[in-house]
Amino acid sequence: MAVLKRLVYLLIFLLIAAVAAGYLLLPSRSHVERSAQINAPPETVYGLLQDFSRFKEWSPWAGLDPNAEYRYEGPESGLGAKMFWSSANPQVGSGSQEIIEARPYTKIGVALDFGKMGRAASGYNLEPAEGGTRVTWSFDTDHGSNLLKRLFGIFLDKWIGETYYETGLANLKELAESRPPAAETTKVAEERVYDVDGTRLTGFLAYDRSRPQSPGVLVVHEWWGHNDYARRRAKMLADLGYTAFALDMYGDGKLARHPEDATKFMNEVVQNASLTQKRFLAALALLKSHPSVNPDKIGAIGYCFGGGVVLNMARMGADLEGVVSFHGSLGPMRPAAPGTVKADLLVLNGAADPFVTEEQKKAFNQEMEAAGVTYEFIDYPGVKHSFTNPEATEAGREFGLPLEYNAEADADSWQRMQDFLKRVFR
Repeated sequence: MAVLKRLVYLLIFLLIAAVAAGYLLLPSRSHVERSAQINAPPETVYGLLQDFSRFKEWSPWAGLDPNAEYRYEGPESGLGAKMFWSSANPQVGSGSQEIIEARPYTKIGVALDFGKMGRAASGYNLEPAEGGTRVTWSFDTDHGSNLLKRLFGIFLDKWIGETYYETGLANLKELAESRPPAAETTKVAEERVYDVDGTRLTGFLAYDRSRPQSPGVLVVHEWWGHNDYARRRAKMLADLGYTAFALDMYGDGKLARHPEDATKFMNEVVQNASLTQKRFLAALALLKSHPSVNPDKIGAIGYCFGGGVVLNMARMGADLEGVVSFHGSLGPMRPAAPGTVKADLLVLNGAADPFVTEEQKKAFNQEMEAAGVTYEFIDYPGVKHSFTNPEATEAGREFGLPLEYNAEADADSWQRMQDFLKRVFR
């Protein structure tokens, strides 16, 4: 009996030792990577990858369940675009993916969420090669302390890489190469990275290279940070014939998903007038130096937090012809002094916006009158905060905030901005 006990204890010990050894020897992370040469320009491939509504056209999983359900949130494409999928087929399952990094024509970063199965990161790197594009599709996951997941991770490269990624890239190649060549365009949209006191800032430049010496317009983002909305407005300005630069006031890739983070990021900037001015002027210098820009004709527009920024930069004497604030804050970092403000101002506000009180409106008008500023203040009746952003209503419901898109006020304010810019740049 004693011998049997010793044998049982020995077996238990060996089992524990085997588990411990397996835990120590098995990798805690898995990386899968596959590449393909696609005979299509980077902008064609990038356009397909950043648009989740096209995903099922080349996805290796789409053919496994034609009845799978797909749902989309956020912008149609690019940073913040999100897709949810659900399938009864266990090989497809359910989950979501969201674009968390989008560098035009070079890189897309994706966050994957498989629910109880955990999370992972995916990405696409694009490089011009042999007259086309070399695409590298990667997948990374952390198994943590789960021994079964670590064991499963040994087979991930063969299972995902050979079974799915190689098939998906082949499908993507066929889709991209079947598209007709894009017509030659003179429109340019590109990221610009710059630095202010050691902080990396990433802006977005949009212009038409067929229109040299265009007026330049800075675009300052909402309190959420430098997101796709600010970039869309920059592209819209470029369509009007301006060179537009959507600047970055937060830096280091800061982009808020929740109002608490947005408030924190915003306060770090607005509570430091010197920092705000440095980051704004760095973007202004970058825009002025661009060869497509007439440096004597520069304006600025801003939304929400950005509206407050452009108004305050005008108060501090920034070298601007005109400034437009859309549902921006009115409070001054430093009140305007007579003769300091060089720009004409257009302020577009929602009368039902609780973030801008009647007292603040009265104080702003008194300040501008006392400083001799040429300005116009438009107060849209019944219109709430963030009225130009089509995503505002949903965000307001989600976080219990008085945010609401208003199509009529959006269209009217954009037309007023166009008329204003034409006048100040004349």
